Amino acid sequence: MTVYIFRRVVSAIAVMAMVGIFVFLLLRLAPGDPAAMIAGRSATAEVIAGIREQLGLNDPMPVQFIHWVRDMLGNSSTVAKAASQTMLPPL
Repeated sequence: MTVYIFRRVVSAIAVMAMVGIFVFLLLRLAPGDPAAMIAGRSATAEVIAGIREQLGLNDPMPVQFIHWVRDMLGNSSTVAKAASQTMLPPL
């Protein structure tokens, strides 16, 4: 029985890894530049380059994947900061 459970856990981890890689590639290989979209149409090249650096888009793809997985697992200060902000002003 333990062998069966071990196999199921290993196969579940493998499936989650494959789905994670697939989603990451879909997000990164989508057309358009995320930094340019964030900066807006009137942004200069320096502003766009700064946003790309801030988001880590200048890093190699494997490094971006490691950062993305880390952020998805909740070890990111940006995720914690965004989650702690409220959408509505206090009453």
